[in-house]
Amino acid sequence: MRSNLRAAVFALLASFLLPGAAFAQASGSLSGSVKDPNGALIPGVNVTVRNVETNLTRTAVANEVGDWTVTVLPVGKYSVSYEKEGFKKSVNENIEVEASVTRSVDATLEVGTSDVFVDVTSDQPLVQAESATVSRQITGEQLTRVPTSTRSFTGLLSAEAGVSSELSPVGVNGNGNISPSVNGTRTTSTSLSFNGIDATNITSNEGSLNDNISPAPETLQEVKLQTSLYDASTGRSGGGNFQLVTKGGGNRLNGSAYYYLQNKKFNSNEFFLKESDNEKPRADRTETGFTLGGPVVKDRFFFFGGYQYTKANTGLVPTARTRSVMPLAFSVLGNDRSKAAIAAAFNQFNGCAVGTTCLLASDISDIAFRLFNLRSPVTGGFYLPTITNFRALGIVDQTGTGSFQSGMFPTVTTRTLQRNNPLVEVVSVEPSRFKQHQLTTRLDGQLSKKNNLSGTFFFANFPGVDSFPDPNSLVSPTPLNRNDRNRTLSIGDSHVFSSNFVNEVRFGYFYLNNTRSLTEDVSTGDFTNAFIGVSNPATTFDSSVATTRLGHYIGRNNLANFSFGGPNDSFNKRKQVTYSIGDNASWSTGSHSIKFGAEFKRHAYDTNLPEEQATEFEKFDNFNQLLTGNATEADTQYGITDKSFRFKDLGFYFTDNW
Repeated sequence: MRSNLRAAVFALLASFLLPGAAFAQASGSLSGSVKDPNGALIPGVNVTVRNVETNLTRTAVANEVGDWTVTVLPVGKYSVSYEKEGFKKSVNENIEVEASVTRSVDATLEVGTSDVFVDVTSDQPLVQAESATVSRQITGEQLTRVPTSTRSFTGLLSAEAGVSSELSPVGVNGNGNISPSVNGTRTTSTSLSFNGIDATNITSNEGSLNDNISPAPETLQEVKLQTSLYDASTGRSGGGNFQLVTKGGGNRLNGSAYYYLQNKKFNSNEFFLKESDNEKPRADRTETGFTLGGPVVKDRFFFFGGYQYTKANTGLVPTARTRSVMPLAFSVLGNDRSKAAIAAAFNQFNGCAVGTTCLLASDISDIAFRLFNLRSPVTGGFYLPTITNFRALGIVDQTGTGSFQSGMFPTVTTRTLQRNNPLVEVVSVEPSRFKQHQLTTRLDGQLSKKNNLSGTFFFANFPGVDSFPDPNSLVSPTPLNRNDRNRTLSIGDSHVFSSNFVNEVRFGYFYLNNTRSLTEDVSTGDFTNAFIGVSNPATTFDSSVATTRLGHYIGRNNLANFSFGGPNDSFNKRKQVTYSIGDNASWSTGSHSIKFGAEFKRHAYDTNLPEEQATEFEKFDNFNQLLTGNATEADTQYGITDKSFRFKDLGFYFTDNW
């Protein structure tokens, strides 16, 4: 007892000397009580817990009131045996250990000799009575058997109580992760752990799971979602807590190979695409991979690995925000894009009197003329295209503003601007591309009967090209290169000081790089300010592509405002590196189950603030302002601002359950 107390004091001091914030568990616990046939508690029973895959064995002795606890057990299937002189040996099979859960396994021993064996098959309880934590376990088998559009582990979460999220679209261009809101909290309030280390994306305002780690379902042992009342060891923020646990190898060599195919033949058309006579968008997605696991040294060292390659080519219109608003005049504006033809197309819907308030060819600015005749290198058609499929949105009646930039554009004072010129909603579908290489490896070793070492590494490169990157939608594709990369490492060492005291140390490394940049064909050549005739004073200080490139036409769905500028995410950089080290101790004494620990994390976050790249003419009150060279305001940016953040998390916890 004295040595146990010294070990506990040592671990407690170590946890307080280590700055930290409690880390999530990649292991679970078993506990229970032992009774005789009359219901009397039996002290001194020898309890042996064995992992059926690796033969990892832990022992405990029931205390004076017949209770026992074994902590820091790797996730998996176990058997529990009970032995005491004067009673038959009892073995409880099919016990599942879950991450961050203490499973209760009670036993009733029959009177007899210990050489008589009683086998009991356990059923998992529907209600977890040992803890008030509200949680949900998704097993690896469920992840692979339940169909989702992208096979991301996040796809099965929206059906859980207290969890709210949009389903990932079938044609999503990416790994398909969604960031849910848990119990009404922000999507950025959710935390994610990978084999016990922090893997939360702190770079995205859309959610902490977006563009983040997404291992193949075949490589996951389980996914645990804790929604409320989780204990101090997993406390990080007010939202949900997600825990990913990777599969490990065992004494038997086993593996799998798989191939998944998805294309538009298996999908129905989206409602609004069908309403606007658009065909089903392209939705080609294939995922192929394999897993392999087994022993290196039987009962001592084990390996597991998995590889997956994903390739997708999709035409995606995920939400109503990606639909553009354009004047109906573009439905009659064909290949003749002369100034006279442009004026005639808009006069057709203006209701103006010829020779008095109608637009004249001379009213069309040179900039608008060049823009109307600009060809898209992606589609080969006009950048502001002739529209054939659209939905009517009604009438907008507004007047123009004064001239812009000291008479650089012609001043219109007598013409009727945007008078009864109807707007329509246009849906543009252009295939986007995505591919991913990912590798998962795990090594487990029993260094001694009291010491176990485990290491897991996840690698993923997932570049892609988004045809319509701006959230307000562009009427023509302006492809955006995505260069996403992830590296995650978790190393844990657990040491059994005694049957009732276990300590675990864990080191983590998390690297996430989400970088965006416009493709060269829509940022150079004809797609420059100089070619169209727009001046940008920022070029005096910055002559990079971010400043010289041409802005993009955006038709917003508020039915009134148009702008001509750049997507804010065009040259965005978001890189995160998180190092973590923590210590977790579990001590069972009497009826108390005590846990305490600490964690230190260092975050490095590099980003930039693109803002309005190129020159952005913002808030055209009507389209004729763009035609005639009038604008309400203009913004520009003097280069890209790089920012580097360095900060630390540190914290401690102590909890006692009895």
